[in-house]
Amino acid sequence: MEPRWDAPPPQPSQLPYLPLERIKPGGAFRAIITTSTVLGVWTHFMGGRTLPCMDADCPGCLAQMPRRWEGYIGALTPSPSRHIIIALTPSAALGIGDTAIDRVALRGNLIIFERAGKRLNSRLRARVEPIEFYQKMLPPEPDLKLHLLHIWGLETSQQGQDNQTYVNRVSQFYKGNGKPADEKSVP
Repeated sequence: MEPRWDAPPPQPSQLPYLPLERIKPGGAFRAIITTSTVLGVWTHFMGGRTLPCMDADCPGCLAQMPRRWEGYIGALTPSPSRHIIIALTPSAALGIGDTAIDRVALRGNLIIFERAGKRLNSRLRARVEPIEFYQKMLPPEPDLKLHLLHIWGLETSQQGQDNQTYVNRVSQFYKGNGKPADEKSVP
C-alpha cells in the first residue's frame, strides 16, 4: 500500500474571516489602511454585543434600544503583521476624513489612533498620514460587509439565504440569550 502522493490540498471550508479590533487606551496604535473608504452602519448594543440596525422591523428599534453609528475599516498592523477590521467612533471617522489627503481612497495610507483618556470608552482620535507603500504589497481589499455579517452571526442573501431569514436570525438574537441558536462562536 502506497500513500497518495499527488493529493491536492483540501479546499478551505470557509473564508478566513478577519478579527474585529477596538482601539484600547495607552499609547498610539498605527496601521496601514487596506480599504478605500469607511463602511458605516447604525447599530444597537444589546445582550453585551453590537448588532446592526435592520431597516424594516428592526428588533432593536422595536425594543426601543438606542442606535449608535459605527464605522469600520480594514487595516494591516505592522508588528505583529495581522489583517484586521478596526471599529471607529463617529469622531474618529470624521478625523480620518479631515486629515486624509485623498478623501476617496484611504487605502495604503498610515492611520494613527489615540484614546484621549485611560478608559475603553474615552474619545478616540484618528489621523491619516501618507506613506510610501507599494500598493501591490497590500492584501486584497476585504469585503467588510461579509466579514461583519459573519462576526454578527448573520447569513447573507449571497450565501443562499433570503432577507426574511436574515431578519429572523437577528430577531432570534435579540429575543434569545445573545446568540442565534446555530451561531458558532467567533474569536
